[in-house]
Amino acid sequence: MKKILILIVAGTFIFITSNAQIFQYGIKAGVNFSSLPMDDITVTTPTETYDLVTGESATGYQAGLMTRIKIAMVFVQPELYFNFSGGSVKKVLESGGEEYMDIRFNRIDIPLLAGVKFGPARINIGPVGSVVISSTNELTEISQSLETLHEGLTWGFQAGIGLDLFKKLTIDARYEGSLSKYGDAFTIDNTDYNFDARPRQWIFAVGWWF
Repeated sequence: MKKILILIVAGTFIFITSNAQIFQYGIKAGVNFSSLPMDDITVTTPTETYDLVTGESATGYQAGLMTRIKIAMVFVQPELYFNFSGGSVKKVLESGGEEYMDIRFNRIDIPLLAGVKFGPARINIGPVGSVVISSTNELTEISQSLETLHEGLTWGFQAGIGLDLFKKLTIDARYEGSLSKYGDAFTIDNTDYNFDARPRQWIFAVGWWF
């Protein structure tokens, strides 16, 4: 009986200790540089003809929580944060002149990354689910299409590198791409035009483990 009790106590101690070593949680914040990919689309209306193309990138920010489960060199890192991102679409008139129209998204991002550590350095990749909370849009042609973004979850991916310094500080550089579209098409004068308004972005972030 004593041996069993000793084994139970020892096992419990090892379990608690190992959990403290393999599980971490902390806070994270950073900046992102995003753009809206758009094919060169020519739109003809009764009053004018113009092209819609990818415009300028936008600078945004993110802030939230991170966790990590690490066993040996391998780790899984779920995160949850608020993300403000977007970009612009350039409207080029056939008659001359151009105009930039901004599109911005406030969303919740949920990355689930897996990776490998090499000392303080690491690499990671994984999917990221996004829920759009609100948006602002100066491109009136796609206003109705963007309204559908608030109704569901879209998917992208993140891949990047990072450093863990002084046991507490973590630094990340990642690229985020799209796996599903923000909408399928917008319609002008009964003509459908395909588009994907999910931003592609570079993310640079700093975190702190508790």
